[in-house]
Amino acid sequence: MRKIYRRTLVLVGIVICLLFAASFEAMAGEAELPFYKLRLSSEYPPENHQTVALYDAAAKISELTDGHVTITVYPNLQLGDYTVVYGQVMTGDIDITASPISPTYDQRIEILNLPYLASDFNEFRKNFFPGSFIWDLTSDINEKNGTTLLGIFNAGFMGIGSTSFPSEAFAELTDGNIQKDVLLRTPASRVFVEIVSAMGYRTTTIPYAELYSALQAGVADGWIGGSALVNWDGFRDVIKCFLDANAVNECIPISINTKLLKSMPEDYQKVITSTFLEMANRVADERQQQEEQAVANMKEFNIKVIEPTDEELAALRDRIREVVWNKMRDSLGDPLIDTLCDAYGVPKL
Repeated sequence: MRKIYRRTLVLVGIVICLLFAASFEAMAGEAELPFYKLRLSSEYPPENHQTVALYDAAAKISELTDGHVTITVYPNLQLGDYTVVYGQVMTGDIDITASPISPTYDQRIEILNLPYLASDFNEFRKNFFPGSFIWDLTSDINEKNGTTLLGIFNAGFMGIGSTSFPSEAFAELTDGNIQKDVLLRTPASRVFVEIVSAMGYRTTTIPYAELYSALQAGVADGWIGGSALVNWDGFRDVIKCFLDANAVNECIPISINTKLLKSMPEDYQKVITSTFLEMANRVADERQQQEEQAVANMKEFNIKVIEPTDEELAALRDRIREVVWNKMRDSLGDPLIDTLCDAYGVPKL
């Protein structure tokens, strides 16, 4: 009986020791997991839905990594202009940025300014996510700069806001063979000049900060460079018409320093990449709803919204792609434009 008792005590002792050892090993393993405190630069204000998505991404990543990866979001370009910030992500001085990539880092990024890379939100989900030409190109640009693409936020499709239009027919207002006595402000970018010229409008360049007063004073009759939401939020008191042409999709790449990302445990890498992709999907859904609401608001405000039929939009998209993309060969190069045209099935001129 005593032998059995002693053996039982020995077995219990062994089990307890094993449990303590396993517990200690687990604690030691957990203690060895590194902590990462990252800084993320955003160009939008805190209340913007894109910035909110970044806050939510940071919270989810922290939760899924048990607090081992914490991301502080700095909105309103608090860490510097986007051209400088992206360079600092390349060097690792800043960890992540949600902002455009300046062509000074790779001229090919200018392709993101081309019209009708997507003509609606369904095309955006197809043409700006993993497996698409745009995703692969933007990823390659990031990779060559020592950064990794995490997602692309949709910031709306640009139309034309104006104080007057000579017609209310979408097809006429976008027909390049019909010259309009309308002067449109474009950003200081050749591609925008080519777009509105291909629709038959005269162009002028005015700084965005001076645009409202220029429209108010009649220095320009209208402008391109903002979506329905931007026109509603910033220009509803001065424009009388909005041409819902979906000409250019403004998009915001999210980039992280590659060396930093690859230094993390594989599980953390997966959490970060999947979370930002999830937020890119969410931002697209939210932006679609916001743009639709902005159109409804303008109509209620007695701003004339000129919308295309599906057939009219497809016809404009196909024509502008062929005309404008091929005109950009001298700045973007034949190989890139040829590859783009092949990817989209656009004739080469």
